[in-house]
Amino acid sequence: MKVIKNNVLHSVPVIKQKVDDLSDLPYIPADPLPKKSFAMYIVGFSSSGKTTLLLSMLLSHPTKKKPDIPRFYYRFFDKIFLISPSKDTLPLEKLKIDDSRIFAKYNNEVIEEIIDTEKEGENLNNVIVIDDSIKQIKNNSRFHSIILNRRHLTQNPDEDNQAGLSIVVMSQKYNAADLITRVNMSDIILFRTESSKERDAIKEELMADLDKPIQDKLLKLAWKDKYSFLYIKNYLPTKDRYYVRFDKVIFDNDEIHLVDEEDELEIKKDIQDLENKK
Repeated sequence: MKVIKNNVLHSVPVIKQKVDDLSDLPYIPADPLPKKSFAMYIVGFSSSGKTTLLLSMLLSHPTKKKPDIPRFYYRFFDKIFLISPSKDTLPLEKLKIDDSRIFAKYNNEVIEEIIDTEKEGENLNNVIVIDDSIKQIKNNSRFHSIILNRRHLTQNPDEDNQAGLSIVVMSQKYNAADLITRVNMSDIILFRTESSKERDAIKEELMADLDKPIQDKLLKLAWKDKYSFLYIKNYLPTKDRYYVRFDKVIFDNDEIHLVDEEDELEIKKDIQDLENKK
């Protein structure tokens, strides 16, 4: 195989779009958390820890007594919309979700109401959480359209700041969502499953860039502890794609290593120092 270089069209300049602007956000969430207009799929059976994780991401923040608690998305979103038939089991008073933004059942009319409301006002950074409603969104072409166009749907062109619509879908089974929904999720969090069918689908659809022995080894590592999970950033290359909880996975031939954010920064610094010495 041979590639002939095009000396005229040798590069594609990166042109930032308005929807990529992060300057209007109250703060930038720490890596590897997605920053804006993301679609997150959280999968785990009942009592696996998925609801606890969601609540932690929305409510956890450092305090004077506990300064080391991480801040995920605490007071990050302007508005939270919740669609869940089991909404009464959630601490809605802590989440500070207005009654007008809570819906017991998913349907296209509810989604249209949310989107139309957002278009009428100023551009905001909002999130829709869809829980226990996987049957209603399965093979739903309108929902597919929302997932694919979420970066632009709620923008009011008369406003200067940029809208951001993020979507979090929660399910007990990975395969419960249809294929279009699954492959278009930007961020996927997978708690342990004992189903071989589920595991095979995860490996085939999300981990095809890894050899099978590495796939098995990574799943075993990610699910070793009861409430641990595999986090996949679905749009990134292999070296930046996989996390066990929020610790980055480093592949070294057939070995798998985990590094936290501080370790990764130190590694990058060492590499840069070596480059500078050359």
